[in-house]
Amino acid sequence: MSRTVLVTGAAGGIGGAIARWFLDDGASVVLSDRDGERCAAVADALPARDRVDVLAADLADPEAARARVRAAWARTGPPDVLVNAAGLYPSRTLLDMDDAEWRRVLAVNLDGPFALATEFGRALAAEGRPGCIVNVTSGAGERARRGAAHYCTSKAGLTMLTKALALEFAEHRIRVNAVSPGFIDVASEVNPLRPEYVRAIEAGRPLPRPGTPADVASAVGYLCSDAAGWITGSTLTVDGGVGAGSAALPMS
Repeated sequence: MSRTVLVTGAAGGIGGAIARWFLDDGASVVLSDRDGERCAAVADALPARDRVDVLAADLADPEAARARVRAAWARTGPPDVLVNAAGLYPSRTLLDMDDAEWRRVLAVNLDGPFALATEFGRALAAEGRPGCIVNVTSGAGERARRGAAHYCTSKAGLTMLTKALALEFAEHRIRVNAVSPGFIDVASEVNPLRPEYVRAIEAGRPLPRPGTPADVASAVGYLCSDAAGWITGSTLTVDGGVGAGSAALPMS
């Protein structure tokens, strides 16, 4: 039976790659993003367009996002897989950050996944159906970065939310895991990274090639496969070895 997958943040490079992975696997995919036009453009560029739907929703307003997915699921039924890949990464120091920016980043990166995951869990539990949730976190949730306190905090929270969801959803046969990417080579007009930051990351990465959105998508796909059927509450790191240590340091 073909699965239905909801991917948030689908207008971005990682979200789009995740959608493509599931389409190649035979699934039907619902792409969600606050930018409905960009999301539709991504959908039009994907193969098997007849198995792709678009749902515009801004996760900065979790209750509005809940309402949108409820309306969609009333027509189609809830999906089998939820992938929370939406995320904001503005760069600003703590002394320059205001409350509004702090709240918006946590709303999109943490409140939104909470809202969708709990809505997804309720819907599947009511039908007695199994399912999978994968949250896209970040190495920034383990190691602080200058200019990204809100982002780091939100991703650390999402990692713990993954564990809490896994613990409570297990009795309903809903597995919940996370994928934690390192630096991924993806163009971003919204949050461009400084060249010196990118060079520093690349210098310390043990594996020589840059990570790609397809690397993240493959990890997400694995966690939603039967091969990962006894894995829940875990975080799969996809960072080219950065978490193991810095390749830029000389021998001691």
